[in-house]
Amino acid sequence: MSRYVINVLASQDLNEIADYFAENSVEAGERFFQAFNRKCQQLIAFPNSGKSYDSIRPGLRGLSFEKYIIFYRKNGFKAPSF
Repeated sequence: MSRYVINVLASQDLNEIADYFAENSVEAGERFFQAFNRKCQQLIAFPNSGKSYDSIRPGLRGLSFEKYIIFYRKNGFKAPSF
């Protein structure tokens, strides 16, 4: 079974998002992170579904999520970078 790994910088971004939701709407935060996880699972199942960002870094891909872009690599999936 494939899995995804979130890099350190992306993890910091996600922590900031979680802090925002903790102050404003815990329920909305739960929905956001559930949707984020579903999107990451989608990328595992369909790794070519994102747009190529080879001009930024070879092998880099990205997929729109809410007002963000989840950047990832198919070999060693890293997500997201906001």
